[in-house]
Formats: sequence, C-alpha cells, structure tokens
Amino acid sequence: MKKFFLASFAALISTVGYTQMKSLTLEDAVLKQYSDFYPKTLDQLQWVPNTNKLAYINEFEELVIHECNSSQTSRSIMLSDIDSWSGPDFGLKKFPKFSFYDSTSFTFRTGGSFAKVDIEANNVETLFEIPKGAEHVTMNEDLSFCAYIKDDNLFVMKSGGTSIQVTSDGKDGIIYGQAVHRYEFGIDRGMFWSPDGKRIAFYRMDESMVSQYPIVDISTTPASVNNTRYPMAGQKSHHVKLGVYEIGGKITYMNTEGDPEQYLTSIGWVPNSKALIIGQLNRDQNKLKVNMYDAQNGSLLQPLFEESHPKYVEPEHAPWFLPGSEDEFIWMSERSGYQHLYLYNTEGKLLRTLTNGQWEAQHILGFDHTKNYLFVSGTGEVVIGGKNPDETRNGLHRFTYMIDYELGGKTIIDSTLGTHSASLNDGGKFLLERFSSIETPAEINIYETNGKKLVAFCSAKDPLDSFNIAKPEIFTLKNARTTLYGRLIKPSHFDASKKYPVLIYVYGGPHAQLIRDTYLGGASLWMYHFAEQGYIVATLDNRGSANRGLDFEQSTFRKLGVEEMHDQKLLIDYLKSQSYVDGDNMAVHGWSYGGFMTTNMLLTFPGIFKAGVAGGPVCDWSMYEVMYTERYMDTPEANPDGFATANLVERAQYLEDDLLVIHGTADDIVVWQHSQAFLKSCIDQGIQLDYFVYPGHPHNVRGKDRVHLMTKVLNYVTERIGPGTMP
Repeated sequence: MKKFFLASFAALISTVGYTQMKSLTLEDAVLKQYSDFYPKTLDQLQWVPNTNKLAYINEFEELVIHECNSSQTSRSIMLSDIDSWSGPDFGLKKFPKFSFYDSTSFTFRTGGSFAKVDIEANNVETLFEIPKGAEHVTMNEDLSFCAYIKDDNLFVMKSGGTSIQVTSDGKDGIIYGQAVHRYEFGIDRGMFWSPDGKRIAFYRMDESMVSQYPIVDISTTPASVNNTRYPMAGQKSHHVKLGVYEIGGKITYMNTEGDPEQYLTSIGWVPNSKALIIGQLNRDQNKLKVNMYDAQNGSLLQPLFEESHPKYVEPEHAPWFLPGSEDEFIWMSERSGYQHLYLYNTEGKLLRTLTNGQWEAQHILGFDHTKNYLFVSGTGEVVIGGKNPDETRNGLHRFTYMIDYELGGKTIIDSTLGTHSASLNDGGKFLLERFSSIETPAEINIYETNGKKLVAFCSAKDPLDSFNIAKPEIFTLKNARTTLYGRLIKPSHFDASKKYPVLIYVYGGPHAQLIRDTYLGGASLWMYHFAEQGYIVATLDNRGSANRGLDFEQSTFRKLGVEEMHDQKLLIDYLKSQSYVDGDNMAVHGWSYGGFMTTNMLLTFPGIFKAGVAGGPVCDWSMYEVMYTERYMDTPEANPDGFATANLVERAQYLEDDLLVIHGTADDIVVWQHSQAFLKSCIDQGIQLDYFVYPGHPHNVRGKDRVHLMTKVLNYVTERIGPGTMP
C-alpha cells in the first residue's frame, strides 16, 4: 500500500511537473534566441590592459572593475557618473559598447561621437566627431587619427581636428578602404594602421571591368535598379592594389606585380612600420606568394616563401609577429593537411614548426609572462587507439592549448569536452576561459598560465530550464573514408515505442560546421520548438564542411554536390533504420548552400522526401561569384562536367516531390536569377513547383519577417509529412 502510494505520488509529481513546464513559441525561438534564451554571464567582460583586472557591465548598468583573483570590486562606474564628469553630456540610457584603452581609460562610440573616459581624472573627452555618411571607421593605436570611407573615398581625421581627403577618384567601379574579393580569404576590412600610427595601408579596388548586376528595388514608384558589380565564375574579376598613405604625405602603391586579377590578402605590418607583408594568390587559387614590400616606396624587399597545392590553398590569416620582435612571425597554414603554426623570419627562413598533428590550430592567444609558452585555441585531436577508436574529438570540440615554445609539446588547459575559448591578460599571468557544452550552458573560469585553476568566475543558468525541451544527441556515422557527425533533436516527450516524422536540416558547404558540443549543440532554437510539436530534427555535417582537415574539406573539389549526397544518404538510411522514425514522412530544409543541397537531395533521391524547402539556393554554379566558386570548382571552361553535374536547372525534370523555393528579391549573394532559372526550367518541362519571395530582403530574411519565414517553412513541411507524434 505504501509503495503504491509513493509510486502514484511520484507519477502525479511527474505529470504536474510536465504540465507546468512552458512551451516555447516559434516567435520567441526566432526572435529571442540570443537575448532572452541565451545563457547570461557577464556583459562585455574584458581584461583591463596592463593589469590583472577584469571589467564588465553588471545587471545594474554599472561598469565593474576588480582583480581577477578576488571577488572584491575595486571600482564601479555608473552611467550617471559619466554624465556628471567634466566633458560632453551624451545622455546615455545604457552602457554603450566599450573597450579599455589603457589601465585608466576606456573608449566608446555613441552616434557620431567617439569618446574617451579617464576614470582617474573623472573626465570625458570627445576624440572624434564622425561625419554623417562615414563608413568603416577605424582608429590608429594611440587614438591620434581615425580613417573612414565616404562616397567611396578615403579620409583621415586628426583627433579634435578636421578631415583630410586622401583620395578623390572613388566612384561606381572604384572603391577605397573596404573589404575586397567579396570577403573571401578571411578579409573583413579594407584599412590597416601601421604600429606607429603614422601610416595607413588600404585597398583600392577597380571593379569597372566587372559586369553590372541589377537588383530591383520595389520601394520606389516606379521600381528602380540598384546595380552591383558581381563577378561570376569564369568572367572578368576586379583588380586590387594596396596603397599606403603617410599622414601629411603622399600615397604609395605596393608594386605587387603579376596578374591584375590575383588576390591580395593576409595583410600585415612589420613592427617597425617600414614594411608590409602581403599574400599574393593567383586566380586559380593554387599558388600563394608571400612577399614583403617597402612601405615608403612600394618596392619588393624580400620574397618570403611560397605555398602551393594541386587543388587550392586558402590563406586566411595575417602574419603574427612575436611580441618585442622585429623579424620573427608566426604563419598559419594548412600545408600539413591541418591548420598549424609555423615560425618564420623576415628573410623568409622557416625556423621551425610550432604545432602539428590531426587537429586545427585556430587562434593565437599570446605568450605567458615567461615567454616560454604560447597559448593557442583549436579543435580537439583525433583519438587513435583509445578505448573507443570511433570516438574522435576532432572538430566537435574546442580547447585552449599551452604550447611549449621551444620543445613543441602541448597541454590542454581544461580537457573537459565541450567548447572552450580564452583570452590572456597583458602580463601573460592569467587566462580567462569561457566554456559551454550540451550539458553546461556557460561557465567562465580564471586560470594561472601554469594551468592551475584559480577562480570559478561565473556560471550561467540554463534559460530554457523551465521549458519543454530535450537536450540534443550527437551520433556518428561512417562512410568508406571517415567518421561523420550528426545531431538529433527529439521532443522532450519522446517515446521510443512510437514513430516520429523527420525534418532534416542541411547546410553541407565549406566554412561551416553545424554539429558542435556547445550550448544547444550548435542548433537554432526554432528546431527545438519544431521538435516539441512531435517531430525529430536531424542534421549531418558531410564531407566538405569545416574544421576536419584538408582532405575532409577538399573531397568535394570540382564536384560540389556529389560526395555530399553520398554522406546525406547515410543519414537518410540511418534514420530509416531507427524503430522510432516514420521513414515514410520525411522532409528536408536548408538555406544558401543548404538550399542547393535541399534541391539536390530531392533530385538525387526522388520519392524519399514528402517535402523540401530550399532557401536562397545556388542552382547554377556558373552564376555564383568568382572567388568562392573557382576555389572549389575551377572555371566552367576548365571543369564543364563538374558544373553540369551540379547544375540543378538542367536537372529540374527529375523533381517528383513537393518543393518550396524561397528567395529574397534583393539577394546580392546568391542572386535571384538562380531560383528564377530553376523555376523557368520547371515550367518549361511541366514540373509543378511552389515558389515564394521576400520583397526587398537580401540573402537572409532578418528581423520580424524571419518569423513569417519560419512559419512558412514549417507549415509547408507539416502539411506534407503530417502532424507530429504527441504523448
């Protein structure tokens, strides 16, 4: 009797607990993932330069400063303090994004004003008033000058002074100081201040020879055309030069001889500010020359080294000079098959290899105070001969490594499986490490750089604890060559004795990794909302995706969409083999490269899926941009068979299943012509297709309209694979 009562009471508590849990709405999942439903730690946490102190914004909108190994606050600054101190009153309502400049001052930007706050003198100073219309604003290291782009021309402004117009021929087709080569090769900016702050290097891009591509703007009456220069695969590409402007002096262009359609990347100043290192990559992207140029006259000072590969090389990092050294730098390269660190001098001599093995070194954090250990973040290394040979830590996880600078040995600071990221203080004595995993929403810990854990600084609660959501499951599949990682999201009410319809979410292209041991497993929150409606959401990182080494990535070279199909078929077969999967009711959805994959999967595996939703899909690689396409496919002339196989427009007749194609009408990444060409091919061949556009939206549908998008996607799926399986 007592056992029956206790069992009944436990069941009641379990039922009440479930019914009292909250349900996540699609609107909240889409709009609030990175606000309300992201683990909250400490806002804007950062090291104070040249100290052992940390600074952050607390819940009361105060800037708090204290020693990293103490819980005692050494200083707090309120918004009202800043307004009351001498200087301009900015009328701040909340703390802006700030960055500590030195141990006693920090900077922030509000509107067009760039200000510096001295916390010892209790003083606020406006350094720059940025003109209206200025873009790409960047300051030199001592904040004496800023540079910006306006009307495609370069301007330099002295602190507290007026602007100097450096260039005057910027116009349609001539662009200064902006990221070039369509943000490929790790390029995210177009201006580079010298270490002494007296010179600025900048890109000059001549794209006048590139065809104009029309983007129709329907916000005007009649509609108008916004032309963009869009270099398609095999067509004319733009020409780029690198100039150097000496403050108060002249412009000098670096004499980067060679094909004008070569790519200039990995820009880095030598610490003496007299020379620049430039990576010069040929248009075929299989040969890289790294050279050093005289910043004063533009002449070639020293060829440093070359890299080549039968398929492609992809430089994405500037040289990293050793602190205090004028002539030794670290170069990041995938030459060994994994991205690693190599020590060079400015004579071009390889001094030694700093890291090696079956893992990827991703970021250089700096040296400890002894200069004996270099700290690096990277992926986990493949486990060989362990208890479970199938279990690898390559790609799924991120760790902080302490590298013995002289001997090359490495130690992981915290080997807990998950995602670690870190930063060193200026003195190199303390390490701030952030951690997240599927099981741990977020933690921040402080370590001494000898590896000793000093303080458990902060731990975040799971903001989804009170919601009906299950944790994701990561699983492995094997193809003939390697191990693949997948992720399953099941409903919290999952019952293995029942069968569930499935949505496969896919991307599958280079430079992306969807499966990670981090909070939510790297998945978008809308997937968890959808799973709760009684579905399973599955994802696989196929060959060609990121952070698994060069062989894994390059296996799709010249044949995009072929090997990926083999791997995704493994996922399909795996799902169908599970007793809890309703294999007759499956759908697939993806965007961009995932849109290409979605459409390709329906054309390659007819009858497998009840529905597909392809957003912004590449349908004909000959219409995609030069840098990306030619790296992975060569040109249409050099690789006609590869382009033909990947051409979805020419394969539209194989479409048997329901497909919804979605495109933003202002898409300048995957231009609208892609899906329209596929649509026309379907019409020409009598193939029915569902089609929807988002007027005025670029490549991704953002803001409140994204709720409309995901409602459209999920409604289309559920109408075809049926209602989810509920408890």
